[in-house]
Amino acid sequence: MRRPALLALAAAAAAAAAWWLLAPGPRAASGPAEGQRRLTARAERRDIEAAVVASGFVRPVTSSEIKAEVSGKVLRIAVADGQAVRRGDLLATLDPTLARADREEAARNLQLQRLNLEKLGRERTRAEALRAREFVSAREAEDAVTAHEVAKLQLEVAQARLDKAEENLRRTELRAPHDGVVSDIGVLEGQIVVSAQSINSGTPVMKVSGVDTLRVDVNLNEFDATRVAVGREAALTFDSLPGVRRPGKVVFLASFGASDAKDKDVRVFPCQIAFESGEGVRPGISANARIRLAAAKGAVAVPVSAIFVEDAARVAYVRGAGGAWERREVEVGLSDSGWSEVTKGLAEGETVSLVRPAGLR
Repeated sequence: MRRPALLALAAAAAAAAAWWLLAPGPRAASGPAEGQRRLTARAERRDIEAAVVASGFVRPVTSSEIKAEVSGKVLRIAVADGQAVRRGDLLATLDPTLARADREEAARNLQLQRLNLEKLGRERTRAEALRAREFVSAREAEDAVTAHEVAKLQLEVAQARLDKAEENLRRTELRAPHDGVVSDIGVLEGQIVVSAQSINSGTPVMKVSGVDTLRVDVNLNEFDATRVAVGREAALTFDSLPGVRRPGKVVFLASFGASDAKDKDVRVFPCQIAFESGEGVRPGISANARIRLAAAKGAVAVPVSAIFVEDAARVAYVRGAGGAWERREVEVGLSDSGWSEVTKGLAEGETVSLVRPAGLR
């Protein structure tokens, strides 16, 4: 007897629910009338801006990794992390003892070759004079000439070695290649560094990054990459700096796609947006870029969900004078994240459906 009673109770509950849904009378604000309003919209005048949206990180446009061009012991670090430097400022000094000794040796060798050249020059002159009187053989005179010419070459070699030694001594001073801010100092005073000319590409000493002009690196998908071009303007915002908005410009767009770091099967196109620094923006923070493509002022627009694609045509469902829905083909212009411009087929103030009406599906 318990099972029939439960079935009867369930049937009664279902009947009551059906009566409440179908019976006429007022409903709460969240009832069918309100739901119907939420499924419609009016065509209105709006400013539409088509844009590509992407996110990335702020980086300096100019950044140099400083490495020593000669091996040696770090004698002094002349700067600190975060310090601003100008081009040519001293960053660090390596122990110059060996380089200075090489320069002194090369200088003395050059002096020796000059004296030797003077001596052989005199011998050549004397041999040529004696040959003119036939006091010496032709071979002796030719040997004197050859020795003098060899001495000239040896002098040039000695000069080249001195130039190299002086250059190596100069390279014991690491200087800023451009204006910027110092970061990532990776060595200590007294540490041995290996030159960048070695097989392991050298020991990184520090970085100098320009901060007057920054850039945001983003990856565009293949669809967005076809719409973006170098020179396009962009608006930049930053998660850590609410309210800060910086204008930028696309300065680079890769010609070839690359594999995405997270999904190797997805192809992306690296893009760089340059902008002037300021307002607390610094390298390393995240940024959101909105790259402008085109804009329409005061266009007749409807929500994006009011436009349907049927047999390659764009269609909107418009409420007629009698309240019935009318299928109407429209032409669509620009679209942003929420609205689409309707260039033909719809007038301002007309009501459109955000879903296909039941009778027209």
